[in-house]
Amino acid sequence: MNKNIIKINKNYTYDILKNDLVFLNYQYPFFNIKSIGKSTLGEKIIYIKLGNGNKKLFINASHHANEWMTSLQIMMFIEKYLQLYKNKGVYKGYNIEELWKEVSVFIVPMVNPDGVNLCLKDKKIINNSVYKEIWGEYINKIEDWKSNIRGVDLNLNYPAGWEIALKNKRKKGIIKPGPRDYPGPNAISEKETKNIINFTKLFNFDMTISLHSQGKEIYWNYLDYKIKNSYEIGKKLEKVSGYILTKPDYYSSFAGYKDWFIENYKKPGYTIEIGKGEEGKSLQLEKANEIYNEIEELFFVAIEECKKI
Repeated sequence: MNKNIIKINKNYTYDILKNDLVFLNYQYPFFNIKSIGKSTLGEKIIYIKLGNGNKKLFINASHHANEWMTSLQIMMFIEKYLQLYKNKGVYKGYNIEELWKEVSVFIVPMVNPDGVNLCLKDKKIINNSVYKEIWGEYINKIEDWKSNIRGVDLNLNYPAGWEIALKNKRKKGIIKPGPRDYPGPNAISEKETKNIINFTKLFNFDMTISLHSQGKEIYWNYLDYKIKNSYEIGKKLEKVSGYILTKPDYYSSFAGYKDWFIENYKKPGYTIEIGKGEEGKSLQLEKANEIYNEIEELFFVAIEECKKI
């Protein structure tokens, strides 16, 4: 019998996320659940902090609605890390008490709660007329929705080559809000993007990881910025996951969170594309354990490397 709080038997909605965090906090009362702000529809964008160290690692998931599997994966890791710390455990040679003491891990498990709820057909949204003029025409394929509730791709809304991203997407015929790839009317037009930027400015992270899907790839660079140890850390993440350390193609190289972080902070930032499945669709729930086994150690390596920055 699986005694874990985090289950992998249902598509991972925002409500499940909230409930899971309440139960985790009851079981492990030594961490706090807070909010970085609210989404477009007023949902709290939750964050938690694990550890008490001066070094700060930021992990975020579900910028994209149909990539809700990333939220489930980071919640699986959160439970594992809490278990290990409570039991004074060691993980593959990593001293968990030491990591906890030296690194603070900030996690936003669902950047885009409105989009995830829409993608997973939450009744509160489907029965609501707000922004329905944007998403209503796509109702038959709403499970593939990638954007936020306003039809903006949040990971194309950051001010790091945003104008280039807009130009590139216009060349592909994307000129209005929709299911994916619309960068917005201007950079930082969305509440979710503003909240992540303000959160980053507040804590001045030493390293960031953005979980996306899919492709089993790790993106580590932005343009020609030379970030100390960024490639070397990336190779370590590659080694333990089997994912390929690579660079995105030109048309995908701008206006993402990683891009903005690298440009503004000159510190290591990574996009991890988890799993493999059908292009443009959510990863299948039955792959949750398989994917987690691929990336579990990657998180511990990231914490260890952040400690050294």
